[in-house]
Amino acid sequence: MNQVRKLLPLAFGALLAVAGCGTQNAAATTVWGTVNGHPITQAQVTTRIDVIKILDPQAAASIKQRATWISETKEIATEYLLAQEAGKAGFKVSTKAVKTSQSQLQSYLVSQVYGSQAALQKAMKKDGVTQQDLNDYASQATLLQGYLAKVAPPRPVTQAQIKAFYQANVSQFQNPEEYDLAHILVKTQAQAASILAQLQKGADFATLAKKYSTDTGSAKNGGDLGYQPLSTYVAAFANAAAKLTKVGELSPVVHSQYGYHIIKLLGIKKASTQPLSQVQSEIQSYLQQQNANTAINSYLTKMTAKAKIKTNLPKTLP
Repeated sequence: MNQVRKLLPLAFGALLAVAGCGTQNAAATTVWGTVNGHPITQAQVTTRIDVIKILDPQAAASIKQRATWISETKEIATEYLLAQEAGKAGFKVSTKAVKTSQSQLQSYLVSQVYGSQAALQKAMKKDGVTQQDLNDYASQATLLQGYLAKVAPPRPVTQAQIKAFYQANVSQFQNPEEYDLAHILVKTQAQAASILAQLQKGADFATLAKKYSTDTGSAKNGGDLGYQPLSTYVAAFANAAAKLTKVGELSPVVHSQYGYHIIKLLGIKKASTQPLSQVQSEIQSYLQQQNANTAINSYLTKMTAKAKIKTNLPKTLP
């Protein structure tokens, strides 16, 4: 399950499986799968696929694969079973929780995926997805997630587990060496050489950067680029900066695809390892999510093992 769908990992297929499709066209009556004899229709699966396109535009390639359609059909079946269990248990979520979930999904799609409400609406229109589809997705996901949290709670994370994970993955918590560099960027080698000569005679670097540098973002800060790993920069720039060893040292004129640079070393932070105390909460959150996934997957595996789930998708998909 990709990163986008982790936002609401149980899609709205269960809602469709429970409520059925309101239309009576061929897609609404064509059965592509069953769960304990209950039909899963072509309309339900194609609607699921269309919503996935909206949630994750990058999934376009995988959506073309027949295996993806089969997988989504099976997931709809799983969600149907889960929704049945939640209903029998009388499990409900508050209207407030549903509204919050719907709002969060909408905000996520606008700000993180499409960049604007207009772009989202354009994509929805293209794929035939309505606002009600997205609201159903969010509300049903909230219900099923809440029920799973109740019936499949994760094991608590212990301090010993946090420490063991840190020790086994300490390389992930290393900060690379960082350089604080300032530069002056100009278009010609002749101008760069002239500025370098002025600096070597004692001219103030920040003043000349503000006056001449075409990198307006750093120029207003006297050319200062801030602490960053050298891997941030293009090779020519990084190689020249790596040769600077003393604070205040200047590079010769350096040529890159952006123009001609003069680089000044302002400081170096040696590579270091973040202590456990600094990353403990991050590790704990990660392990909690892992435990939650394990608990949920175990529960769903046992639940579906008791059911009869069949798929019958055509070789040629819409």
